[in-house]
Amino acid sequence: MTLDQNYLLEIADRVMIQDLLARYAFAIDYATRNPEEWSALFVPNGRFEIPEISLVVAGHAALEEFAAALHRTVPGLHHVMSNFVIDLNGDHATGKCELNEFMLRDEAIYNNLHGWYEDDYVRVDGRWRFEVRRVHLPDAAIAVATSGKIGEYFKGYFEMAQKYIRK
Repeated sequence: MTLDQNYLLEIADRVMIQDLLARYAFAIDYATRNPEEWSALFVPNGRFEIPEISLVVAGHAALEEFAAALHRTVPGLHHVMSNFVIDLNGDHATGKCELNEFMLRDEAIYNNLHGWYEDDYVRVDGRWRFEVRRVHLPDAAIAVATSGKIGEYFKGYFEMAQKYIRK
């Protein structure tokens, strides 16, 4: 079997986008004391959105502020992504993947959130970046994140997020 150059370039693009996704998880889980690392994964006018609650964070400065606030209000989060679907179109691509978010606390480990990401990517200077990253949360996930012990934990997050909610 002979692999042509287009096939190899497509494989390379898919690997680079999956690398972007892994860097996103590590940056938001472990490097949020340096939120610039997380925001740098987005284009300068990139957006992070949670459509179900009308949350929109746009631009590097707001993304950095959001990442720092996330670490302060919800420490111990660990993002796990799987089932990647990536559609390439030149220097643009779209993708989806599943999200499971775990909360590590002294008393227990909770699987506190599930949903999926829907992304728009763009290649800038040879590197893939997020143009838009949307987190979709089913009603059941929002109910879990806003009630009981987990709801207590997320209370600060939802209070902080109010400034990014568009009405």
